[in-house]
Amino acid sequence: MFFYRFLVLLGRPLARLVFRPRVTGTENLPRTGGCVISPNHLSGFDVLAIAFAAAPRPLRGMAKNELFRRPLLGPFVRSVGAFSARREGRLRSGIDEASALAAAGDAVLIFPEGARRRGRVRRPRAGAARTALSAGVPLVPAAIRGTDGWRRLRRWQIAFGAPIPLDDLADHEIHAAAREATRRLWDQVTRLETGL
Repeated sequence: MFFYRFLVLLGRPLARLVFRPRVTGTENLPRTGGCVISPNHLSGFDVLAIAFAAAPRPLRGMAKNELFRRPLLGPFVRSVGAFSARREGRLRSGIDEASALAAAGDAVLIFPEGARRRGRVRRPRAGAARTALSAGVPLVPAAIRGTDGWRRLRRWQIAFGAPIPLDDLADHEIHAAAREATRRLWDQVTRLETGL
C-alpha cells in the first residue's frame, strides 16, 4: 500500500486544484477497523474521488478481472491494493477476499453497480452487502457526482452516509440477508446522490 499512499499524497493537491472536490459526511467513515464503502459508479475517476475523500485512510478496491489481464495495467492495479472481483481458477472468490480484508481491518471499496453507468443506472449487486455481512463490518453508503464530466473539469462531489443497519439480519439466510442489505444500501446511495 506504499505506492497507493504515495499516489494519494501526490494526487490530492492536483485533484483539489483541478476538480475542487466537495466532500460531506466524512464523520460516517470509520477511522479504524474494517468497513465496506459502496458508492454509485459513474467513471474511472470514481476510485480517485473516493480515495481523495477517504484519505488518509487507504482503500482496498475490488476491480473487474479484465484490468488484471492487461500487461502494464494489471501490475499497476495490484500495486495500489486492488483485488479481482472473480478469482478464476482459484478457491477464493472476490467476495471471500473482500471479506477477509475487511475482517482484518481494511477499508474495502466495492461499487454495487459493478460497472460504470454509461447513460443508465445499473441494478445493484449484492457483493458489497455480502462482504459486510460476512466480515461483520459497517456497510457505508456513498455517492459521487461530477467524475463523469472530467473533460469539462466538473467539480467532484462526494457524500458518505451513515452505515447501514445490519444487526437485524444476522439470523437470516445469507442470500436473503444480502438482498435486504443491498436494498437498504441502494436506497441510501440514491438518496445521497439526489442530495448532491
